Amino acid sequence: MKHKKHYKNNNIDKLKNNAPIRVLYKTTGQPPETKIIDNVSRLKKAIVKRKLDIIPYEELYIICNNRKSVSKAIPNIVLTFSSVYGDLILVGIDKKEREFKGLSQEDIIWYSQDLMNKSTNNTLPTNKKPINKKNTTVYEREIEKDNSSSKSLAFDFERALISVLMSIEMTLSTLLRNGDKK
Repeated sequence: MKHKKHYKNNNIDKLKNNAPIRVLYKTTGQPPETKIIDNVSRLKKAIVKRKLDIIPYEELYIICNNRKSVSKAIPNIVLTFSSVYGDLILVGIDKKEREFKGLSQEDIIWYSQDLMNKSTNNTLPTNKKPINKKNTTVYEREIEKDNSSSKSLAFDFERALISVLMSIEMTLSTLLRNGDKK
């Protein structure tokens, strides 16, 4: 009898615990953003009522729409063996206490970038600038030169190689300046 009472009191304490938690919220086609959930018990009720899925993801968990309820939608993120459709919430779960827990600032930074990398490319807005085509055409012409003398051919090859390497370096610096880090 005493054991049941302790278990009941423990559940009541969990229900009273309404400390706000930080989560990552991501809608399809948008970058993830940090949200604060003030009422965790309301989140739990929504999971049960709407039959949301809880999917393990790295060390955290994704709360998302049930896979059966989503049809013909654009995937929000693509994981290794499946895709997540619709809006999602990324949250931690304390397995010992069986409670949701908020994300640390380091988790938010790392998982935000990771979710953006797993997003479908056609939906996220990009800030890419077009690459200058004039640089590549100059290098192609220099490699195509043909001289009859082997000594001048070696010299032209060295010049062409240096020119190509310089153009690669210029292209990489242009890409980095434009915000591409690939």
